[in-house]
Amino acid sequence: MMKRNWTWVVGVLSKRSPRSVDHSGASTKAERPHHPAHLLLNLILMLVVGCQNVEEEHQENTEPSNISAQVSTEPAFAEQLQAIADGNSGSIVVTRELITSQQFQQLQPFAERIEKIEIIRAELDETDFDLLATFSNLYWLRLDIPIDDTALASIANCESLRILNLPQGQFTDQPLNAISQLENLELFRFHSPNVTDAGMQEIANFPKLKYLHLLEVPITDAGLILFHDRHDLQSFYLDGSNVTDDGLRSLLKANPELHLHRDQLHLPEDPLGEDHEKTNP
Repeated sequence: MMKRNWTWVVGVLSKRSPRSVDHSGASTKAERPHHPAHLLLNLILMLVVGCQNVEEEHQENTEPSNISAQVSTEPAFAEQLQAIADGNSGSIVVTRELITSQQFQQLQPFAERIEKIEIIRAELDETDFDLLATFSNLYWLRLDIPIDDTALASIANCESLRILNLPQGQFTDQPLNAISQLENLELFRFHSPNVTDAGMQEIANFPKLKYLHLLEVPITDAGLILFHDRHDLQSFYLDGSNVTDDGLRSLLKANPELHLHRDQLHLPEDPLGEDHEKTNP
């Protein structure tokens, strides 16, 4: 089996995206993550309190000096794994170590205990992704490594996922149909220059999708039309795309309560943008 050398450093999130990374590492002992409902509530609050507040929080936590301070207190992978084995944690958050295939395989005996995985740098085999099907309580997954069609199809077997963040994705439209079968998925954030309007048709069919963030995904206005009837969609961010102002206006007209950003900005006529200006003078 050919091994891929995937090495990525921590990247700065979009200033106004729903942040899904916890680099706090305040203790040398890994801690059990908050209940999923509590975390999702925090995401909702970040969206409704105003874009400026969200931007400031992102800047505070993504400046290189702050990242260095936070990462320096992060428990090592072995410590986090031991905390899970001891029943004191349900999460793996690794932002500085390079995780190998052998280390990733060490998670398997504790698959039912792990609720959250965030890995920034890794060297994984394609078969490593098959393990995710055994993580029956995993609701939060962030992988900052290139994810192709095969890897995404394997991720789709993790039926408990509610938050999926793939900021270095390279997949095409093809495996998105499998992801659409994730009945609990509420937040999907991904990068891929290979997803088209056809793939947006699959995403529009995600049954519980509330938050969608596209990073350098070259969709057009045709892809936006698919979301005109998704009134349960609360947030839609596009950082880099081929949509037009007219396409965005049409989407807002069909779904006026949608929190919509393109390249970190509201449309000038977006009433939600006016609300932010009033609450953030």
